[in-house]
Formats: sequence, structure tokens, C-alpha cells
Amino acid sequence: MRLLILPFFFFASPAFAAETIAEPSLLGSSLKMIAALAVVIGILLLLYAASRKGFGVLPQKKNGLIQVLETRPLGGRKFLCVVKVRGEELLLGLSNDRIECLSKLSSNGKFAETLQQVEEDRS
Repeated sequence: MRLLILPFFFFASPAFAAETIAEPSLLGSSLKMIAALAVVIGILLLLYAASRKGFGVLPQKKNGLIQVLETRPLGGRKFLCVVKVRGEELLLGLSNDRIECLSKLSSNGKFAETLQQVEEDRS
């Protein structure tokens, strides 16, 4: 009797296994992937919004005595930089091995007066 049942299990087991294992559908897999991608992008957007509000791990801009107002490249590794130190604006020339104060800028904003002051300082 055992000999008659044993071949039945050998031939029938692949048929039972085929019925229990379902092939994954492409639609279901793609929906899971899109949902996971949406969750990751949502987390990244939340972290970005929190860092913009000041709750993140990114360093914040410190309010100190020195503020860099503008920087312009001149070519190579040479830059012009306008900084504000204790209410006074300075034009700095930056290069690889030097930082030089080119001029003190007046805060009145009138170009003619600033140009006249520079000419008086040179003479």
C-alpha cells in the first residue's frame, strides 16, 4: 500500500506547489514601487522644509559682526568681495595668497560723491 501512495506524492507535489505559488503581477509590483518612491520623496521634502525652518541638521547662517554682501569672480582664483564690518562696507580683493582692502565704500549710495572721495584720497 505504501508503494502505491509514494509515487502519487512524487507526481502530485509539483501540481500542488504550482497551485499555491502565484506569479506576481506587474501592476502590483509597479504600484508598490511607486508607493515606496512617494514615501521616500515625501520624507526628503519634509526634511528639506524642516531644515529651511531651522529645525534641521544643516548649519544656520550666524549673525555676527562680519557679513559677506556679495562676491564676484574675476577669473582664475581671483574675486572681488563686498563685506560689511561694524556698519562699514569694504571692497576686498581676494586671490590665492592675498586678501587686500581695495576701498572703503560709503553707505550713502551716491556714486559721484564716492568717486570724488576716492580721488581726494589719492591726491
